[in-house]
Amino acid sequence: MKVKIYGSRGSAGFSSKTHIAYGGNSVCTAIDIDGHIVVIDCGTGLMQFYADWKDHFKSAFKFDILLSHLHIDHIVGISTFPPLLAPDSDIRIFTNSRSEEPLASQVFGIFRPPYWPIVIGERTKAKMVEVKENEPFSLGDGITVTPFFIKKHDDAVLFRIDADKSIVYLLDYEVQEHPDKYDRVVELCRDADLVIFDAAYMKDDYARRRGWGHSTFEDGMALADASGCKRMIFSHLSQDYSDDVINSMLLNLDWSRFLVAYDGMETEI
Repeated sequence: MKVKIYGSRGSAGFSSKTHIAYGGNSVCTAIDIDGHIVVIDCGTGLMQFYADWKDHFKSAFKFDILLSHLHIDHIVGISTFPPLLAPDSDIRIFTNSRSEEPLASQVFGIFRPPYWPIVIGERTKAKMVEVKENEPFSLGDGITVTPFFIKKHDDAVLFRIDADKSIVYLLDYEVQEHPDKYDRVVELCRDADLVIFDAAYMKDDYARRRGWGHSTFEDGMALADASGCKRMIFSHLSQDYSDDVINSMLLNLDWSRFLVAYDGMETEI
């Protein structure tokens, strides 16, 4: 598996001279599993994914999207993503249902007048697929995805992807607000080759942001020890943290096991 981080920030995409090394795109990750492309979340980093891959998909765009939830920072890239409107695209979007509305209306709901000039949900050819709690599903090519719901925080979904290697995606997961879920999350991460973990905040800042749906670097390190995962990437970094602030955090990490996400980061497992 090849993993590329296209967006590593939470809450909003932005640009700043103090945020060069780690970037300012909101979260988007792409996984290449022997040519089967899986995109997880569609923040502003999705446009860089398109720039990188548009020449690869010469005849038609064919890949899968997993959406953890529908907060704006996780779906805003959809608004200007040409493959969703291309007539010959073969795109599947997997997420959970949060209301009685059709799934497409939920996912594309804000991309319509007066908030957006066109109704993307009526034009896209993407196939919408509802995922069910604790019901693994296949993407084909020997790829299995296990969803795990975190209901308290706007119905966010955690994902474990298993093929020749295993990746667990834990963004918008707040460890300390879900003590009843922790043992299950530990098992979800058990012996995983890579865990992408929500480390939006540093420990000293967390107290005034508790309940916002995000965790800390320290929470991630504790989870890694409990689960035995091989590597962990800290992502969904607060836009409040400049390059210098994040660099100071690196001093406390075991670099052989822990990495801090940045826009454009590539790793192979």
